[in-house]
Amino acid sequence: MKPSLVSAKGGLFRGLAIPFTAFVLAASLALVAWIDSSYQRESLRQFRETATANARIVDQLRLPRSPELARNLATVLGVGVGFRFQDTPTTGLDQALEAAVDGLIPAAPASARVAGRDLAVATLADGTTHLVLMRDGHRGLPGASTWLLPSLIVAALGGGLAFLVSRRLVRPLVTLNRWLPNLDSEKPDPIPLSVTARSDEIGALARSLEDGHRRLREEQELRRQSERLATLGRIATSLAHEIRNPAAAIRMHADLLAREKSGDEAESLDLIRDEVDRITDLVNQWLFVARAAPPRTRPHDLTTLARAVLKRLAPQFDHAGVTTALDGPDGLFVEVDSSRIEQVMRNLFLNAMQAMPSGGKIHAAVRRDGDIVRLEIRDGGAGFSDEAQRRWSEPFFSEREGGMGLGLTLASEVMQAHGGTVSVRNAPDGGAIVRCEFPPLSTESRKA
Repeated sequence: MKPSLVSAKGGLFRGLAIPFTAFVLAASLALVAWIDSSYQRESLRQFRETATANARIVDQLRLPRSPELARNLATVLGVGVGFRFQDTPTTGLDQALEAAVDGLIPAAPASARVAGRDLAVATLADGTTHLVLMRDGHRGLPGASTWLLPSLIVAALGGGLAFLVSRRLVRPLVTLNRWLPNLDSEKPDPIPLSVTARSDEIGALARSLEDGHRRLREEQELRRQSERLATLGRIATSLAHEIRNPAAAIRMHADLLAREKSGDEAESLDLIRDEVDRITDLVNQWLFVARAAPPRTRPHDLTTLARAVLKRLAPQFDHAGVTTALDGPDGLFVEVDSSRIEQVMRNLFLNAMQAMPSGGKIHAAVRRDGDIVRLEIRDGGAGFSDEAQRRWSEPFFSEREGGMGLGLTLASEVMQAHGGTVSVRNAPDGGAIVRCEFPPLSTESRKA
């Protein structure tokens, strides 16, 4: 069961706001109690020093230890004053205070709070007489009871702060909770920017969740493509011989008949042979994409290979009203499987031709850049769409009616198998450009 907004808030409030409020309140009250206790200790210390100072004055002035002196000191100090003589009880004290005075005398000067009264005892110079001061016990820090209200206010503010913090945590979490069903969607709605734009851990979690979901979908799409390619491979392998054998027989008989025919019959036979070659090329494309057999490489002149492919395709170019131009010197060798690279170039040239249904010009260039050899094929068509530039290497993706979407996929797979790359872009002045980059020759091939 998914947690609701109320339960989520309640859980965080109970887990954060209430304990935080209780902590602030307890800390505030403990601080007040500590301050009050410290104040009382300081007050007793000062009371003890008052007794000591007055005892010193009595000794220095050699004043008589009489009741009259006690009354005068009481008037001046505003506290009760008396003299305690050895083995003579202090007059006017109840039993509890009398016992307290007896307990303080050995440690004099000393002070203590007893029965709500503050007592201070100081010993005079003769060692047998003690000055006793007494006052009503101070209630501690003045107005200490009024500190309760500020403590409650501070606790309330702390609780409110904790509530706001918990609420700030709850809202994005609830938003993420509501977004979770999107995990089952092919094209989920994005997580609200208010969550993903956060700079804290929740924002990082949201971005990671969104990125993880995207990668999961990509992996699922790759798995589906792999399954489709595996199925294609089984079909292609099983049908390859079934198609190639009769296609080869048809081509052979067409060649034999072409020697004896002329005129329209010869043109029909040429058409038969072209269509057989088209079927054979189609089967080869399927096999190249479906099979992962490593290429059998040896050095080949790339310009020569491109020239041979253009020559074989010349009839189709003439029929489509397309002209071609090949720029590049001979002697630019690459280490490739010639049949596979020729198939790549055939697909790229045919794609360029099909991009110009009203005719046009295809320009191919072979260049060396350091150890890298490049082949660029440019057409005069409309160029790649934005989606095509993103998905050009995906199997079965094609924006051309009737297209299988295997031409550029084949090019990418074959070039990767050779350690090279394929890239596509649009020319600034129109048309599409496909670039194939071949890796440097191996040391053994250079020596050969």
